[in-house]
Amino acid sequence: MKLSVILVISFEPARLVEEALSSILASDVPFAYEVIVVDNASGAAASALAPYRDRLTVLRNAENLGFTRANNRGAAAARGEFLLFLNSDTRVFPDTLARLVAFAEAHPQAGAVGPLVLNGDGTLQLSCGRPFSLLSEFWHKAVLAPRARGADPGALKARAVGWVSGCCLLTRREWFPGGRVFDEEIFLYFDDSELCTRLRKEGRKVFFFPGARIVHYGGASVRSLPARTAVEYRRSQLHVYQKHLPQWQRGALKLYLRLKFRWKRLRSRSEEERSAAAQILELLRRRTDDQS
Repeated sequence: MKLSVILVISFEPARLVEEALSSILASDVPFAYEVIVVDNASGAAASALAPYRDRLTVLRNAENLGFTRANNRGAAAARGEFLLFLNSDTRVFPDTLARLVAFAEAHPQAGAVGPLVLNGDGTLQLSCGRPFSLLSEFWHKAVLAPRARGADPGALKARAVGWVSGCCLLTRREWFPGGRVFDEEIFLYFDDSELCTRLRKEGRKVFFFPGARIVHYGGASVRSLPARTAVEYRRSQLHVYQKHLPQWQRGALKLYLRLKFRWKRLRSRSEEERSAAAQILELLRRRTDDQS
């Protein structure tokens, strides 16, 4: 089998999961492929699976295992030569799957390939960037992301990049024995940056390929839990900095986070925000204690 498409469903509205599945299963491809859905204790989102149950492999988790562990469970069950990790709040075009696989086959050194990602209104969603670092993360958020919505998607060219978004990421199954694609120390966020950094350290390339496109509605699975996702974002960020970046960058990040969340804990009017700030400050304290 050529391709395994892996979706994890958690808190998304059922209508978005249905749109994702219907677009995948309507794909125009010249090869055999399978669709694996990992139901991460989703609840309502699982109702979208019923019309397609004969065309899916569904793996159900008794609890929410997080994005990385759930995707790895899907990868372990996959039979395809290529693995496509796809968020369940996306929509692929009829030629997306075929184009991604064709590009990867033409570039055997590609460790990961990501497509052009569009917002629901057709504007560009920034989905790739320079090699992961403190400075590139700042540049991405402060400069590139605000500019992206006004960019012309048609002007973009295929190129090697530092990372591509995990909302749609293609890789080869043979490189991950047992399906351990993502770092399971990460519950949510930075999973794509970590994976691409690891692949590049192994000598593989990461490609942005705008010849394939998807629509990504974004954030649908996390909006219902803003405080928890804020904490998990910082937990993952600290883990990836510790794993891949030099001490001065880790120190600069921790200083910034201490200042930011001490201020939030003191000044925020939201009890939820103050609680999240306190949890993040505790994360920072524990990491400092662990390294002393």
